[in-house]
Amino acid sequence: MKRFLGLLLIASLVFLVVYLYKNNMLFIPQLINPIFFFISLLLILIGFLLDTIAWRVIMKKELPAVTFTDAFISSGKFIFSKYIPGKLWIILGKAGYIQEKYNFSFVNLTSYSFYYQLISLFAATMLGIGIVYKFNLLFFWILIVFAGLFILLFVVFHKSLVTYLSRIYSSLFRKGTSLPNLLPRTILKIFIISFTNWLIWSVAFYFFLYSAINEVDIQLSSGLLFPVSSVIGIVVIIAPGGLGVREGFLTLGLIGFGLSSKEAASIAVLSRIWFLIGEFIFFISALIMFIKNKYSKANA
Repeated sequence: MKRFLGLLLIASLVFLVVYLYKNNMLFIPQLINPIFFFISLLLILIGFLLDTIAWRVIMKKELPAVTFTDAFISSGKFIFSKYIPGKLWIILGKAGYIQEKYNFSFVNLTSYSFYYQLISLFAATMLGIGIVYKFNLLFFWILIVFAGLFILLFVVFHKSLVTYLSRIYSSLFRKGTSLPNLLPRTILKIFIISFTNWLIWSVAFYFFLYSAINEVDIQLSSGLLFPVSSVIGIVVIIAPGGLGVREGFLTLGLIGFGLSSKEAASIAVLSRIWFLIGEFIFFISALIMFIKNKYSKANA
């Protein structure tokens, strides 16, 4: 597992840098209001703290000993693995770190990581779905279908589905395994934390727009473009990390808010750099924590 996690970390950084280079995204942003930009970065980091809290909450049912620090490291250290095509690597990275640290069931941890991703996407959809109807009916109905499937899977058929998947897994690997269920109150708690997280990131995106656009009339509701564009970027499996898809929807939405097509496209690309800076700070913080923990353990 340790070797796999090391390769996953290296691959995620390589895929990210190659894509950014190929798409001419390696540049220093030109800002009109730097103060608002730094406020937006602070809000991104607050969002990542909430993300860590939610990830720890969903694990604590079966792994009560898991610490906030380890939840933070597992989330931040593999944050860039979502840029590897396939979409599953960030789930495996988070689960793999906790499995190695606590010697807990990798199947259960992977399941919890997957559940959390779905709940987080559902929260983002519920937050911003109204704004999508204003700009694009196709994306609106895609999100409606996603929300409907989520409700069916987690509210109506959750226990039956988990039981069925457990039987399939046991048959394939000839190993008796029961995938974990989530209690309704746990799902609700994770949803509330994730909803708050996406709300903070929406405000962060609003401040980012203020820092980059030479306009004084920026509607607060424009911040809701960020969660729904992120969901659409993730739902479209082909694009690693939503690269390209998210920017396309943001461009469409910003045009709807009165920006020219050229300015909207430029801001959409810049928003990728903006959020990457927040992710990089999160990644570096997690890496420092990981090295500090490893050093403390070696000298204990």
